[in-house]
Amino acid sequence: MKIKALLVAALACACVFAREKPKSLKVLMIGNSFSICLLHEMPNVAKAMDLKLDLCSLYIGGCSLERHWQNVCRPETAPYAVAWNYGGVKNGADAAVAKVAKKSERLHWKTKKPETYTGCNIPEALTADRWDVVTIQQASHFSWQPATYHPFGDDLVKKIRERAPQAKIVVQETWSYTPWDKRLAGWKMDQDEMYAKLHEAYYGFAKPYGFDVIPVGTAVQAWRRELPVKYAENSFGGDVVGSAKFVQGADGKWAPKGDVFHFNGDGHYLQALVWTAKLFGADVTKCPYAPAKLPAEKAALMKKVAQEAVK
Repeated sequence: MKIKALLVAALACACVFAREKPKSLKVLMIGNSFSICLLHEMPNVAKAMDLKLDLCSLYIGGCSLERHWQNVCRPETAPYAVAWNYGGVKNGADAAVAKVAKKSERLHWKTKKPETYTGCNIPEALTADRWDVVTIQQASHFSWQPATYHPFGDDLVKKIRERAPQAKIVVQETWSYTPWDKRLAGWKMDQDEMYAKLHEAYYGFAKPYGFDVIPVGTAVQAWRRELPVKYAENSFGGDVVGSAKFVQGADGKWAPKGDVFHFNGDGHYLQALVWTAKLFGADVTKCPYAPAKLPAEKAALMKKVAQEAVK
């Protein structure tokens, strides 16, 4: 009987271990531009580590928790753009969400010309497949303000639990901007203070629920210290955030022309490593894949930073 009890206990431990380190996941992201960027590299990282990933992104650019909840309340008028890497096939027609996604028309954000896109609403997406994980996050410009997470984040959690009770809800911690983003000056804070505030806000929201947090913002800060990132008047200094080109004006001063707060290619890879380490429990320092243009030494440091952020 004692041996049998030990075997049962060992089996139970093995099952817990298996749950903690799944080999296959179906993940639905309810987010914005700070989540859609995961489609660039996470499928490559997962595949290289022999992990099966069905990844679907339900997004509207700049969408906050408040807007997400408002869209839940009027699903017939609030379609989301849908993009996915489903079973390793980018934008594959076999994606479950394609079964409910509708062809819709809207004005392109930049050209203001009509464009057709495939979309569906949050309630439809939550029941489109048996998701293992559903991720949520705050819009980056509100991420450092704890009050903006309530009550809309709480309402969204209730809806996910209602429509996808089997899914584990996980929160992605977003990241702080580069010093060139003028919003920092408007908020009277620097990059480090923005990170400190958003870090506290994300974990403050997740803790009462017992939600796991994907520490992407923490990994970004660690990368900035480890490299270290050295900003210059015409350079991002190796940061994983920012892809603008710097232009010198007639007065001799340099200014960025373009994106100063989204991930660049290196950032896409770092984000993918952090998500893979957190969701799959994988040791990404052993990941055999890195983008072709990323130097091996830099890739190795990125893997180390991602793994330590998750630990």
